[in-house]
Amino acid sequence: MKTLLSLGLCLLCGPLWAGQVLIIESYHPEYPWDADYLRAIDEILGANHDIDSLYLDTKRIKPDAFDAKADRLLEEVKARQPDIIFLGDDNALKLMGPRLDPLDIPTVFFGVNGHPDQYGLKGAPWLTGVLERPLFRQTVRHLRKVLSSNDRFLVLMDDSPTMRNAVTEAWGEQRQVTIQGSTLDILLTNEAERWLGAVATAHQDYDAVIFGTHHTLRYADDGYAEPDDLMARAYADAQVPLFAFWDFFVAEGMTAGGYVLSGYDQGKTAARMGQLILRGVDATSVPMIVGQTGQYRYSRSGMERWDIELSTLTASQTMFVK
Repeated sequence: MKTLLSLGLCLLCGPLWAGQVLIIESYHPEYPWDADYLRAIDEILGANHDIDSLYLDTKRIKPDAFDAKADRLLEEVKARQPDIIFLGDDNALKLMGPRLDPLDIPTVFFGVNGHPDQYGLKGAPWLTGVLERPLFRQTVRHLRKVLSSNDRFLVLMDDSPTMRNAVTEAWGEQRQVTIQGSTLDILLTNEAERWLGAVATAHQDYDAVIFGTHHTLRYADDGYAEPDDLMARAYADAQVPLFAFWDFFVAEGMTAGGYVLSGYDQGKTAARMGQLILRGVDATSVPMIVGQTGQYRYSRSGMERWDIELSTLTASQTMFVK
């Protein structure tokens, strides 16, 4: 971050010109995470640059359609010839990164739980970005203070590349870990019935459930499980408190809250890095960083349902929603 701050001095002296900015989303514009980071990028770059977006839609289309979609987007990139590209989340980096390599267009990724090396992009001089890491340890430390029973937690995630990378980066192949005396059992699944069953029976073995994403789940008949429907059923069936790693899961009828990551913060950091490049700083001089800042966010209705109280200090730092 010190390097970024010093490079930020270039913003004061670099030329001001209208660059062509292209954002390639792993998901779709209506997805709350995407919407938040799009808002941040627009706030920082929109006044001086032309911004456009393409999306891979990998939360909704099947994996066997990913490559064809990425090939179509590559042709769009070639036609547009942007001055800078932003890649949102792991699937965009995995699918588009190697395809973009021959173009040598400065690129900033963000929301990525893996590492460029594992996507065949080791040492790519045109690439930098923001690595995202779910706040496992910070979340557990927080919940140990919030809950009177805090020995066992179920971490429930879809079996997507993003969530697999997040767990592997933190714990390798372990699916049961201990943090400050509390045990986390980590379940990754794309089976909607199994996911719902895990929530409904969690009270038998756990003190709370902590959600990762759940946007790649399908039913046994191969029908897509709508994320909002899954969360509504989870909220209705849960007999232990529900918490989250990401802010867009904290709302009425969803989870109680937690110490969460924000797509807005990831987008804001990436946009600042992009500003440097648009002002003439070479991408190789803008170091990759790990975004580790979270925020307390709680739903008042969720707190009431599960009888959750925050300390005066934590409450003073919390963003509350309905």
